[in-house]
Amino acid sequence: MNKNNCKINRISLKAPAKINLFLEILGKRDDGYHEIETVMQEIDLVDNLQFEETQEGVKLKCNDKNIPSDENNLVCKAANLILNECGIKKGVLISLEKNIPVGAGLGGGSSDAAATLKALNLLWKIGLNDAELMGFAAKLGSDIPFFIKGKTSLCSGRGEKITPIEVKNEMNYLIIFPHINISTTTIYRNLKIDLTKKIIDVSFFLNALKHHKVAGISKLLFNRLEEVVFATYPDLLDVKMALGHFGFCGLSVSGSGSAFFGLCNDRHQAEAIKSKIERSDIGNVYAVTNVITP
Repeated sequence: MNKNNCKINRISLKAPAKINLFLEILGKRDDGYHEIETVMQEIDLVDNLQFEETQEGVKLKCNDKNIPSDENNLVCKAANLILNECGIKKGVLISLEKNIPVGAGLGGGSSDAAATLKALNLLWKIGLNDAELMGFAAKLGSDIPFFIKGKTSLCSGRGEKITPIEVKNEMNYLIIFPHINISTTTIYRNLKIDLTKKIIDVSFFLNALKHHKVAGISKLLFNRLEEVVFATYPDLLDVKMALGHFGFCGLSVSGSGSAFFGLCNDRHQAEAIKSKIERSDIGNVYAVTNVITP
């Protein structure tokens, strides 16, 4: 991938979005984080990143002017972590083409950070393995370790414990982003742990996923955060009710929102529903599939 023949070290990577097919909150941890169980799945809605070696420092350019391009961006934090921890005496110019909506619960920022770790490991031939990359990722944020291997995984702990799940069949979704940006921190801050509520066992969902029956999977889509998302942003409950009329097999909020995903029987159904939703002006709509295990 490196173009050494023109004396420019450069590499490009795609950073896929994710959806949470299942998300349960098990409790509050001593470190302030929440103990979770979630099944995350990469989808083929992607950001594009290009990394070009420079003499020193980390510089980020982004096509979305609303996104900070300073050291507060997770991409810059990931690049600086590699530079500092691995003793690299070089710099990098990172160009980010943002396609994944921000504040949507689709993990775009986390995926960009993971792509940065992977790309710089390749660009500078550092030789970190997946476990080491996941260790770096865990220092940056809870969702980021998942994106090192990606595809579909059960994520537990605060999100950093990753168990890959083999999914060989294509799954078709619509992603609906209703132009409401949500802070994950705000949702978790407003979350009240109700000890009287029965914890939903993820094993039933994992079994349905293994047998790949859309009807079975759709009945078991679950997100414990939906209740607090709708309480904090009541307009989103109206959006879900409106989307409920379009005939999805299953419908859920991804992560802490605000994006919804609708599970469809096939691509044909997804495209048919997409055209209807676009006419209703609910928000941006993307027809996507899961990133499949080779």
